[in-house]
Amino acid sequence: MFNIFKTRAELESEINRRVLETTDQIVAEMGADLHDDLIQRLSVLRLYLDRLDRAKHDPAQADAIITSMNADFLEVVEAVRRISRRLMPVDMDKDTLEARIHTLCQNMERPGGGTIHFSQTGIEPAFNEKDAMHILRIVQELINNALKHSSAWHVTINLNWSGNQLTIDVEDDGTAFSKIDGFLSILYKKKNTLRMRSDMLKAPIVYSQGKRGLHANFTYTVTEDGNS
Repeated sequence: MFNIFKTRAELESEINRRVLETTDQIVAEMGADLHDDLIQRLSVLRLYLDRLDRAKHDPAQADAIITSMNADFLEVVEAVRRISRRLMPVDMDKDTLEARIHTLCQNMERPGGGTIHFSQTGIEPAFNEKDAMHILRIVQELINNALKHSSAWHVTINLNWSGNQLTIDVEDDGTAFSKIDGFLSILYKKKNTLRMRSDMLKAPIVYSQGKRGLHANFTYTVTEDGNS
């Protein structure tokens, strides 16, 4: 029989287990980012150096290799920036949530692709700073997922305040549109920081098929004491 009564030690053990599982998943995701993106690009640069050494007596070929190296080096720099943006919080004390998310969108845009469109309606009330940071992180991860996993060219973020209720919609035009059913199933089963943050805010993320890609929606409510 399932026991609904747990001791304090059992509850602490369960919390520790979930925190460790989530931490392991975050580390694994960051490791994948480093391996799949940055390390592979650096390996390409290493191959360029070998080719450049062999072409040292052919100025024309050497110039062509250097031109290609410069272009790929810029992509390495951009890869480092993307990873650092995920690790570095948006720290703007006393700024509104709208201002923080707007800055986040500008920082996460990719030159030549990955345009982020942001809009807000309604008046933002005063509310808990910790909740604001959780909301910011949720939006950041949804944008990152759209750009990385869906290969989206455009991501649209809409914030709407209606009194003390905030509704956020994030929609992309990525390739996940063609396999939306399977993609939604994976998203709902996945236990990650998105799920943890939305559970803490009591604002479950609802995924659906949008007009051109994946649509994510969640609603957060500020209570009288300024918390969700």
